[in-house]
Amino acid sequence: MGHNKQEQTTMPGASLRAVVYVRISDDPEGTERGVDRQEADCRAYATAHGWEVVAVFKENDTSAFKQRTITLPSGERVRRVIRPEFRAMLKHLGDGQAQVMVAYDLDRAVRDPRDLEDLIDAKVLAGFGVRSVTGSLRLDTDSDVAMARVLVAMANKSSADTARRVARAAKQQAVEGAWHGGRVPFGYRAESGTLVIDPVTGPMVAEAAQRVLAGESLYRIEKDWNQRGVLTTHGGAWSDRTLKLMLRNPSIKGVREYRPMLPDGTRAKTSQMQVKAVWPAILDEGTWQHVSDVLDARKQARNFHQPGTGAAKRLYPFSGLIRCSDCGRAMLHRGGVYQCVQSTRGGCHRSIRSAEITKLVEEAVLATFEQITLNPTTRTTPRVDAGARVGLAARLDADRERLARLDDDHYDGLIDKAMWVRQRARIAERIEATRREYAAAMPEHAGPGIDMTTVAKEWEGRTPMWQYQATSLILEAVLVHAHPADMMTAVPKRRNETAEAFHARRDAHRAEVLARRVEFVWRT
Repeated sequence: MGHNKQEQTTMPGASLRAVVYVRISDDPEGTERGVDRQEADCRAYATAHGWEVVAVFKENDTSAFKQRTITLPSGERVRRVIRPEFRAMLKHLGDGQAQVMVAYDLDRAVRDPRDLEDLIDAKVLAGFGVRSVTGSLRLDTDSDVAMARVLVAMANKSSADTARRVARAAKQQAVEGAWHGGRVPFGYRAESGTLVIDPVTGPMVAEAAQRVLAGESLYRIEKDWNQRGVLTTHGGAWSDRTLKLMLRNPSIKGVREYRPMLPDGTRAKTSQMQVKAVWPAILDEGTWQHVSDVLDARKQARNFHQPGTGAAKRLYPFSGLIRCSDCGRAMLHRGGVYQCVQSTRGGCHRSIRSAEITKLVEEAVLATFEQITLNPTTRTTPRVDAGARVGLAARLDADRERLARLDDDHYDGLIDKAMWVRQRARIAERIEATRREYAAAMPEHAGPGIDMTTVAKEWEGRTPMWQYQATSLILEAVLVHAHPADMMTAVPKRRNETAEAFHARRDAHRAEVLARRVEFVWRT
């Protein structure tokens, strides 16, 4: 009876304010035609009842069933359906800015029982009415609420069944090596439900792979492509990350990868199945793997820690090269100075202003690289045991084949999950160890891939890590000596001296001190 009484106080008038809520689950093209049709029908329904539509809450290409794992402000991790516009509508109605909610149908408004309970609570507290064009959603009486709960439970079960069938179909597509749809990889185009090599971008994938194998950096490739107006599959400019993802994509070697959806709603980061695809490959297996190994070797070269401990983020390009001439230790960047820090009591604590020495070193390094640009010389690459690399590559191929057979045995039911997990871990560990050996045996150009003749042009805008690697090619160390005993540590201001004159005299003094304190040790 409470619901009936409330209905009498909220729904009789002809001048009530109404809000419209429209939603569609899937709109890959972003045309919004589905939500536009729903909005038109809802507006017509409101007009027929004499209600004024004051707001429209639209969620296009938004699921009312799929949940994601989120962290609440309290720190608790929960599973929720993420619908910002639905929540904004409840707040709008809860604040009393409208008296009626109009949706096209019950399953357009809610498909999750928790969302329905939130809608019921908001309706009871704020006293607004709930209507749908099809008549499937009313919350006026206890019977209406009970029926809504039953219908939402059925809709939720239907969505769960659909999700399970879609996941099973995706797995079957992966087993058959068929294209799963979605965004087409760079180098291909979609035709008749499968992929074919694009005559324009396909050769560019092979070009990028060969340039990487020739020792060229990703930065130079992406800069070249961006200057040529080549766009990614998202229609944006290329970066190190997008170029690396493109080169590591198994699709370009004609392999169909299956990464299932995890219970928390995210996609698995590692593939559970890789089979030969029905579309043609742009790179053969050996070339693709060689490119991946080169990229891994470069990443390892940038990592100052032992494997498995994470990469260090370099903030200063010359840290590690600036050393104390007395004790030989690398000086640490602390605040505005480089300082020699020793744990022993009474040890060396020599320091120098970081801004001054950084500018001096950078100017000297760039001047040297500009000379190299004007007078390039042939650099010799140290010889690497090619036979060892071939043996390691063969070992990698054999272990990958064992891993593929193990996956097939598991999916065919020949071995149980416990055996599959145990054996897979052993083989994966052996593959990782072999990959590290292979990376260590790569030629020098497979590391940072820095061209000494172009460093001066590329310097600005590059990361501190890249600048450090480039500097290390020509500079062995920067020695910092003690402050000259015959020179003042501070320049006093003279009487009646203008500020400009004082600053000029002080800067000249600091430059002279810096020139006497800093010594460059260049590589031959």
